[in-house]
Amino acid sequence: MAVNRKRLGALLLALAATAAVAGTAAASHTSTPGVTKKQIVIGGTFPFTGPASLYKTIPVAEQAFYASVNAHGGVFHRKIKDITLDDQYDPSQTVPQTTKLVEQNHVFAVVGSLGTAPVLSTWNYLNKKHVPQVLVATGDAYWGNCVHKACQGSAKPWTIGWQPDYPGEAKLYAKYILGHKANAKIGVLYQNDAYGKNYLAGLRTGLGSHKGQIVDTESYNLGDAAQVIAAHLGAMRVKGADTLVIFATPTATIQALAGRTAIGWSPLTLVNNVSANRLFELKAGQVGASLNGIVSTAYVASQTTQANLPGMKLAKNIIHKYAPSLDQDFATGDLNLVYGLGSAWTFVYALKHAGKNPTRASLMHALRHMNTAKNPFLLPGITLKTSKKRGFPMEQLKLMKWSGGAGGDWHQFGKLYGGLH
Repeated sequence: MAVNRKRLGALLLALAATAAVAGTAAASHTSTPGVTKKQIVIGGTFPFTGPASLYKTIPVAEQAFYASVNAHGGVFHRKIKDITLDDQYDPSQTVPQTTKLVEQNHVFAVVGSLGTAPVLSTWNYLNKKHVPQVLVATGDAYWGNCVHKACQGSAKPWTIGWQPDYPGEAKLYAKYILGHKANAKIGVLYQNDAYGKNYLAGLRTGLGSHKGQIVDTESYNLGDAAQVIAAHLGAMRVKGADTLVIFATPTATIQALAGRTAIGWSPLTLVNNVSANRLFELKAGQVGASLNGIVSTAYVASQTTQANLPGMKLAKNIIHKYAPSLDQDFATGDLNLVYGLGSAWTFVYALKHAGKNPTRASLMHALRHMNTAKNPFLLPGITLKTSKKRGFPMEQLKLMKWSGGAGGDWHQFGKLYGGLH
């Protein structure tokens, strides 16, 4: 049978055109790493082991929230897959683990990675590659300041935090001290890295002309033994400190609370938010710490003292259904679970506002243009808000104080403070 060359040529052209269209359609679903028709792949690094492993329930809560979202159809019919890797709160491990997420797992975004030094170790790498490094679990000033003019030239537009910044939080402690113990002689225990130094700088700024009332600052290194922490406390006491401010991660905070009690010292004590988790204070109480009267701050709701809030009922249901092994932790008051749910809610909120076919750029645009008070896991009245001039999603905090002894709890008091940055 003779072949009609003209018809054959037309057929080949049609097939080529169809293949081109199909190829373009396929590319539209793969041109953004981690995004397909049915799935969005994200990832993050967390201390599942090591000296900061008390934070390990945060990523578990985040994955529980994503599981709940997926069970209800996902985001624009895409399920969220969250790959979490252990870096032991060690920057030398954060770097290869983050590189793996980007170059092997091809994640859409690095979401929620924990720790100041770990996040700093991958800050330049992710920004150079234009990979979103978002809702990082650290309140250092860098993540918000570097969208301002002061950071131009070294701006990191692909990085954004979530929680209130540490210097702003420290300013509130300064305000409390000056309002309740005007002539306080202040001793500060702080972690000897960017995390602790951010807090210390904020306290000094908040004290203003009263910063001379800091009579001693003692730095510790991550992993220091309880005896080392006790020695720092003893030095403060010798120098006349009657007020103790603890800018530390959980283990050192527990050691400090127990240590000051062991030496018979009962200063006015303030604990930074990241270590003001009821579970941590209960651990301190178990090793002999006197806890009544210590002061800290809150921005997520409490499942133990605010159990009737709709957000806490939702949190309880999500944890029970998708992370049931943590039911007891939730019931005991692990605020890291509420933190993780709140952070994951924020990511999903931004993803919904990034469009039906999200890109890394559209995600960052959504995160930098938030304005919502609907996050159910935050304290009533707290707004997630960002703009070109506001790089910190949250700038509100409430004071809280511990009562009830070794088996007690945090109780919020006073107004919701805003504009702390």
